[in-house]
Amino acid sequence: MEFLKVKEEHLEQILKWRTSEHVTKYMFTDIAYNLDNQKLWFESISRDATNKYWVIAIKGQLIGLVSLTNIDWNNFRAYWAYYIGDTQFNIVGAMIGPYLYNYVFQKLGFHKLLGEVMAHNENVRKIHLKHGCTEVGHYRDHIYKNGSFHDVYMYEMLADEWNRNGDKFKRYIGSFEE
Repeated sequence: MEFLKVKEEHLEQILKWRTSEHVTKYMFTDIAYNLDNQKLWFESISRDATNKYWVIAIKGQLIGLVSLTNIDWNNFRAYWAYYIGDTQFNIVGAMIGPYLYNYVFQKLGFHKLLGEVMAHNENVRKIHLKHGCTEVGHYRDHIYKNGSFHDVYMYEMLADEWNRNGDKFKRYIGSFEE
């Protein structure tokens, strides 16, 4: 699996994914299908050392997006998120975490990764637990979307927990473009 640094040539595909119903229903915000705004977003993330974004590729086919955000280089932690845009690869979504954990903990030397998941995204919540994350709590009525409030669950993974319990995922080494 390859993780390609987001480039301008990826923006239209990312926008299609991001505005599709199967992705946006789990996102904290909704965005309009506007390529000019997408280019502004790209310019912003390209200048920001506290974020890293990659498109996920399998055998050259782009299937989704993964990100590290709010990177705190002093405390060696970040938030991460992903989505699979190409629904024929939804099953692959369950394995994005191990690729990212191995990269972040082994290559970048981070101490902790954090994630936040909307309560109704039960599959991703289960995936976090399956990979060894700790559910550390939830925010009640945290996101207002589609006319109602939604809870958000918080997850953490520490490097020593991953190193101790992640043996079954050690083979998930991806190529992350810098």
